[in-house]
Amino acid sequence: MIRLDQIILSLLLISTLLSVVTSIYLLKRRNTPGALYYGLTGITVTMWCIGYIIEFYTLTLSDKFLGVQIQYLLGIPFTSIFWFAAAINIRSAGERPSYKEFILLSIIPFITMILIWTNETHHLVYKSMSLFKSDSLILIEKEVGIWYYVNVVYSYFFLFSGSILLLGSIPKLKEIYKNQMILFLIAVLLPWISNIIYVIGMNSFMRVDITPVAFTISMFLIGLAVKRYGLFDIVPAAHSLVVKSMHNGLIVTDILGRVVEMNPVMRSILGNNKIIGRDITEVFKEYGLDNESTLKTFGNIEVTLNKEIFDLSVSDITNKNGECVGQIYNFYDITNIKNAENKLLELNSAKDKLFSIIAHDLKNPFFGIIGMSEILEEDFYELDDMEKIKYIKDINEMAKSTYQILENLLEWSRQETGTIEFSPKSFDINSLINESIHSVKQQIELKKLELYTDVSGIYEVFADVNMVKTILRNLISNAIKFSQPGGKIILNVISNDNFAIISVIDSGVGMSENTRMKLFRLEHNMFSVGTMGEKGTGLGLVLCKEFIEKNGGIISVESELEKGSKFEFTLPLAR
Repeated sequence: MIRLDQIILSLLLISTLLSVVTSIYLLKRRNTPGALYYGLTGITVTMWCIGYIIEFYTLTLSDKFLGVQIQYLLGIPFTSIFWFAAAINIRSAGERPSYKEFILLSIIPFITMILIWTNETHHLVYKSMSLFKSDSLILIEKEVGIWYYVNVVYSYFFLFSGSILLLGSIPKLKEIYKNQMILFLIAVLLPWISNIIYVIGMNSFMRVDITPVAFTISMFLIGLAVKRYGLFDIVPAAHSLVVKSMHNGLIVTDILGRVVEMNPVMRSILGNNKIIGRDITEVFKEYGLDNESTLKTFGNIEVTLNKEIFDLSVSDITNKNGECVGQIYNFYDITNIKNAENKLLELNSAKDKLFSIIAHDLKNPFFGIIGMSEILEEDFYELDDMEKIKYIKDINEMAKSTYQILENLLEWSRQETGTIEFSPKSFDINSLINESIHSVKQQIELKKLELYTDVSGIYEVFADVNMVKTILRNLISNAIKFSQPGGKIILNVISNDNFAIISVIDSGVGMSENTRMKLFRLEHNMFSVGTMGEKGTGLGLVLCKEFIEKNGGIISVESELEKGSKFEFTLPLAR
């Protein structure tokens, strides 16, 4: 004949095993709403069962009380707060209590755990304990203290609160989700109902705690829910969780066109949380959208909201009878895609410009150099000295001009392909300006130009030296190129806040507003000729802008026809 103690032991062992298996299963799915905290609840149940087995089947009072203490070691006091946290996690479709909130919730359970392990010094949980025999069982008769009731009230409060939260969610769920929630509520409430019965009658009609039996049934029901309904799969929380986690902006309207829902991404896009309940046409009008085309288009259209570009698709929401009950507006951010498309167009244009420079500006000077060198070779002895010197100077100028074009071309290609080395450091901008002026001294003398520097101090900037050399070389060369012989060029440096401001000013031919607007853009053909026939491609200014911005500065230009130009750029001062 099977004894009562054998039945209870079997049930406790089964409960322990099922709680361990269920906890592992849920913790593996911890990113699903509720799963993490119900998995932790299973761990507390496991501790409860292990402690109860020890309490139930040891013989001495000290050993049995050790079993009680194990039940409270991350067990009984923590079960209700994990259950409450799981309910919040499910109700909010994935939002978890903060660490601060969880610490506050855990204060009473931790105090209870400490008090039970130190009970013999204060007797706040159990005033006294003694052994008694009931049939074939040796049990503990307990006289409870004040903190026992504190723990009971605290635990039941959070169990009740969590249950209310879950009950409130059930009416909003579809039928299959309701089955899951109802089954799980029964599974979790059974142990607590049995425990309440035990607490009331522990020293009278209910000498044996039936909570382990209830846990056995509970674990079986949870296992059934996992197998039959996919409890804790993504589907039950899909509506709220997926919508909230989507990167697209979503607006849902009812049949009357009133906004009934929008996700956090859409709130961020609009920067306005107060559109729920408003007519969608009013909302779109407020943000400058074309109401008629937007609202009547079913497919994809491109719209702009707060300087961002979106691909908007509008689709109907239908009920089971196929009737339209509302609409979903899906805003997919394509700003980066559009920017990439524009960049690609610019690169294609730059490629065409590059080929044009190679085909025209590099090839033609070589024709001149080859032609004049052939004349020198063939007619050397027929030419007088002045003619020879003229040809040699022309060849020299063409070679220099072609070299500068080639140098700019190579530096620009390295910049575009990302192979140019960027090594900013502190240096004196004044010395670099003087070095740049010295390198073009021959060109200045050839045009009989006056060049002045106006520097009111020593300015240490933080930038890449080679890039700044290229910037100065191009800007000074352009000033020389477009200055009339006998003209004037001024270079000055001042500081403003954290930047040095460098200006290159000439009294040359200037440019129209239309030309000025096209500067720094490689897609525009900016072939130019200086006052003495010097060739230019516009590539140098493009390179200047890219290098200046690479070093954290900006460039601007002021110009007027026949009055000259002023190019001004900034570089960060060294700290």
